[in-house]
Amino acid sequence: MYNFFLKNIKYNNNNLYIILIYIFWLISLLIFFSFSEFIKAGALENGVKLGNDSIFYLREARNIIDGNTSIFEHKSKFGYLIFLIPFLYFDLPLFTVVLFQILLTSISAFCLFKITEKYFCKLSSLICLALFLSYFPLQIRNFYILTEILFIDIAIILSFLIVYFRKNYLPIIIILLLLLISIRPNGILFLFSILISLFFFLINTKKYLYLIFYLTISLISFFPLISFMNFYLLDLNLISSLNKGIIWGYSFETNEICERSCLSIELVNNNFPNTVFGFLKFVLFNYAEYSKIFFQKIFWMIIRLRPYYSDLHNFYIIFYNVVLYSSFIYGFRHQPKNFFSSRCINCYMLLSIILVGLTFADWSGRFSLYILPFVMIFSSHGLLIFIKKILKMIN
Repeated sequence: MYNFFLKNIKYNNNNLYIILIYIFWLISLLIFFSFSEFIKAGALENGVKLGNDSIFYLREARNIIDGNTSIFEHKSKFGYLIFLIPFLYFDLPLFTVVLFQILLTSISAFCLFKITEKYFCKLSSLICLALFLSYFPLQIRNFYILTEILFIDIAIILSFLIVYFRKNYLPIIIILLLLLISIRPNGILFLFSILISLFFFLINTKKYLYLIFYLTISLISFFPLISFMNFYLLDLNLISSLNKGIIWGYSFETNEICERSCLSIELVNNNFPNTVFGFLKFVLFNYAEYSKIFFQKIFWMIIRLRPYYSDLHNFYIIFYNVVLYSSFIYGFRHQPKNFFSSRCINCYMLLSIILVGLTFADWSGRFSLYILPFVMIFSSHGLLIFIKKILKMIN
């Protein structure tokens, strides 16, 4: 059986498997579309799911079309507003947004397949494709009028262009990077990941002249970059949001999300300015309390279980957690060494986790969705190693 398995890995044409995975994915989306009312808090309206922020996005996009507001009044969200404007301007049904997002997800899924194939092998890439398209909490985001799935798809496509880098890809990479940052401010983490990876690349290749030039440009760009981040923070009002409740929980008394922190940890805000340095002062001033919250937030981000989910939903997440995280360790150990792109992806995952620990009230676990596709790249190969060992034992 083991020899037969290896033969299939080496010689089989995998196009049929790719088509089958996509067919099962489309069938699962169709089933959700048809029976969404049976899923807790998942019912669609005209094929669309509106989240808490959806009404805001739709209203403000309409206001921009009507000339009642400027797009620059929404510094941290204007990328998604630009995305919605054509659909609203031509009075297209909102379901066309869903169809576009599904199309984009199909493209990003194939990009994920090709990235995994580049790093490991074809069978690992098939496993990754199946993991990504069968992860229900992520795929139902295709039906939401929210930033998540658009952000995730663009991040994957951007990663693909970096993995298969050519000089003529550079303008597209820059455009996608700017688009990513404009959709969600945490898109800037991808820029930081590229810069950090470039720093280590120049050291490893001993290109010291380029390294000096890189450090000089970085130093010159430091304060403009800080000013750019402060520009975004003015719109987000981060410190004020953090003071309301760092980790939101669930109140069984009111049957809704807590409006205050459920950790009984109070943070002191001595009117720190809502800037990068003001935020750092805020963290240092509340260092002991903030440290406790930091690690708890990361734990709940990764584990993704919530008391207000259905039991079936939580069991589904537990199953995927066991598969993803245990196999991730194996796959991560076997990743290609000194690949600029793999280091970039690793940095992006790490920075995303740290940012959630520092900032976001990740009560729904949704910020983990941004890195799960990249986790799946390594998990797929770890899972393949595990399957090979099992089959070898059976043989």
